Amino acid sequence: MTAYTSVVSGETTITARGPVRAAAERTLGRLWIDRIPVRLASEDPALWPSSTQAAREGRTLCWPAQPGTSRALLERIGELRAAAEEDGLTEVALLGRGTPARAAELIVRYFGTPSPEADAAEPGAAEEPGAAEPERASRPGGPALTVLDGLEAGPPLRIGRDRERLRRTLVVVTGYDPVTDTLRRIFVRMFGELGLAPEEIARRFVVVAPPGGLPAKKAADAGHPLIEAPEPTAFGALSPYALVPAGLAGADVAALLEEATAVLPSLTRPENNPGLVLGAILGGAVRDGRETVVLGGYPAMAAGTPGPGLADWAAPLLAEATGGRLLPLVQNGGRPVVPADDLFLVTVGGRPRQDDATFSGPPAAQFVVWEYAAAVTAYLLGVDPLRPPDPDPGEAAPEPAVFVDGDPGQAVEVHTSDPGFAEAPDLPAVLEAVVRRAAAEGHLAIVAHLDPDPVGGQGALVGRLAAVLAARCARPVTVDWGRRRPATGNDRREKGVYLMMTGNADQDVPIEGRYHWLSLLQVARALGEVRAAAREGGRPVVRLHLRDRRAGLARLLESARGGA
Repeated sequence: MTAYTSVVSGETTITARGPVRAAAERTLGRLWIDRIPVRLASEDPALWPSSTQAAREGRTLCWPAQPGTSRALLERIGELRAAAEEDGLTEVALLGRGTPARAAELIVRYFGTPSPEADAAEPGAAEEPGAAEPERASRPGGPALTVLDGLEAGPPLRIGRDRERLRRTLVVVTGYDPVTDTLRRIFVRMFGELGLAPEEIARRFVVVAPPGGLPAKKAADAGHPLIEAPEPTAFGALSPYALVPAGLAGADVAALLEEATAVLPSLTRPENNPGLVLGAILGGAVRDGRETVVLGGYPAMAAGTPGPGLADWAAPLLAEATGGRLLPLVQNGGRPVVPADDLFLVTVGGRPRQDDATFSGPPAAQFVVWEYAAAVTAYLLGVDPLRPPDPDPGEAAPEPAVFVDGDPGQAVEVHTSDPGFAEAPDLPAVLEAVVRRAAAEGHLAIVAHLDPDPVGGQGALVGRLAAVLAARCARPVTVDWGRRRPATGNDRREKGVYLMMTGNADQDVPIEGRYHWLSLLQVARALGEVRAAAREGGRPVVRLHLRDRRAGLARLLESARGGA
C-alpha cells in the first residue's frame, strides 16, 4: 500500500502520492511565502505583466473564476432568455473559441435537465475511442447549445438544412477573430434566406464583448443586444463568455454560481487550499521534469464528480495558461499511454493509492479550482497566463504535393517541406517516419481541419488513427480540431511533431469574399498554421490532404496498422 496525502475542503478532495507529492510539498512553501492565495483573491495586478499593463490602462481582464462578480449577470440573462422564448428561439448557437466555449457546454450538461437519451443510455457504455464530444448539449422540451468554433462546413450545414431548427436558433457571439466573423456572416445569410426582416435578424444575435471596443461598436450599429465582459484570457468558465450562452441555453446559472461560491473561502487560506495544492502538484511536477500531465477519470467512483468532458475543457485551459510548458493529454480509454519519467497522472474521482494525483468535487468547484490551479501553475513556471491570445496565423497558398497515394478521387496527398518526410516513397513510409520522429521529439500533435462530430463527421475515425499511432510511437498523441495550440510565452522551443489533416468537402457553405466557399477558406487557414508551425516554430510538419475524407481516413488507418 502506497502512502498518499489528502487535502479535504468541504466536498472537494485532492490527493497526491510518490514523487508528485514530494515535488508539490517542496513547492508549497514558496507559494505561501509569496502570498499567492491572497494575491489571486484580490486580483493583484503586480502578479503578471499583462495585468500590470491592463491596470495602468484601466482595462479589466478575465481572472480565474470569480463567481461573486458574475451574479450581476443573472438578471440580464433572465431578461434575454425571456425575450428569446417569446420569439420562439429555443436553440442557441455559440460562435466563439477557446476554453469558455467548452465550459459553456459543460455548464449546460451539468446544470441543465438531463436528456432522455442520456437517461436511457446503458450504464458504463463506452464511447468510441478517441471520438470527439457530441457538439450539442440539450435538455428535453427546452433549449440546446451548439458550439461552432472553426471553419468546418458540417456544423453550420446541419443547422441550416433543418429550417425549423434554424427558425428556433439564437446566436451568441463571443469571439472577435476572422473565423468567428465568417461564421456570423453565414448565419446572417441563412436567416435572410428564411425571409426574416433585418430587424428580426438583429434580435437573433447576442454579443458578449469588452466595452468600448470594435466588437461592441459593431453590435450597437447592428442593433444586437450587448453583454459587457472583461477582455478574454485563458480563463473564463464563470465569465460572461460562458455564462451568457449557457444561461440562454437553459442552464441554471444561479445554482452554478451558488455552488461555486461555496469553495471560495478555502482558496484564500494558505493551508488546506485545494487550488493551491493542485497548482503545486502541476507546477511542481513540471519543475521536477514531468512536463506531460495525463488527465483521466473514474466518474463512477466519486459521487457528484463530473464525468466525461471535464478533461477536454481542463486540457486546453492548462496548455494555454502555461504557454505550452505543461502538455495536457486527455486519456479517454481509447489512446494508450506508456508510463515514462516525464509523465504523471491526475484523475477526476480516481484512486489515491494508485494514481499520482486525484481530484474529486462538484462540477462548479471543479471549474473554480482548475482555473485557480492553472494560474498557480503559470506563476510557478514564470508564464503570464493573462497575456493576449496567440496571434492569428492567417492564410497561405497551397504548395504542391510531394506525392499522391491511392486512386484518383480517393487518394491521400502528402505535403511537407521537411526532408525526413519528403523522402518517404509511400504513405506507410510517411507514417513510419512520423512515428519515429514523434518518439524522438516526445509528442505527436494531430491537428484535424475536419468535422469532429463522431457520427456525422470524422471524429471517430481520427480517434482510431490517433490510438494506433500512440501505440506505435509510445509517446503522447494529442488531437486538436481546427486549431493548433502552439507553445508561446516562454523561452523554450516548441516540442513535438505535427500531423496536419485537411480534406475535400462533400457539401459546402457559400461565403462572401475571394474564397467563395467555406472549405476553401478552411484549407487556406490550415496552410497558415502549417507555415507557422514549420517556419516560426521550427517544427517537423507533414500535411495529409484527403480527397475523399472517409476513404482517405480508412486508407490512413490501413497504412498505420500495416506498419505496426
